[in-house]
Amino acid sequence: MSCENKKKSSSSNETDLMEKSFSDFKELSVFQEYDKITDTSYAKDGYDSTHRITHIKSNEENIVLFNKITLDENNQEHYSIIDTLKIKDLKNDTYISIGYCEIENTLPEEIIAILRRTEKDTVQEILKAWKANSETKKIEEIKDFTKLKCLNEYNSGA
Repeated sequence: MSCENKKKSSSSNETDLMEKSFSDFKELSVFQEYDKITDTSYAKDGYDSTHRITHIKSNEENIVLFNKITLDENNQEHYSIIDTLKIKDLKNDTYISIGYCEIENTLPEEIIAILRRTEKDTVQEILKAWKANSETKKIEEIKDFTKLKCLNEYNSGA
């Protein structure tokens, strides 16, 4: 399993990607072959959603888009990518969880984690975790998992 953050670079493709406004990620040519897995919006301050984290996948490559939300004159949401996280070679017994983990002073929707599948309600093994930080506009690695608690979103009890 490998993870890499993509930041603005001297490459015009990546710079354009970070500055482009869109209403659907498929409008960006680089993501046309990707399928949406999950989409989580949240309000950092107040009631209106300010950020969205979208998990997309193509073949064995998973990408997490950290987006800022703006509204146009018709009150329609538009997004611009703040940062991205690329996750390759995810094992069969692991998955990406967004919005199901908690840590002090952070909204659950800001937490991205790679978890090992389990039958329990709470996940015991967190393999890697990040926080989508709207202040720094970066997806930042969480190094200390001791205070991170994650629910098993696939164990619905049904």
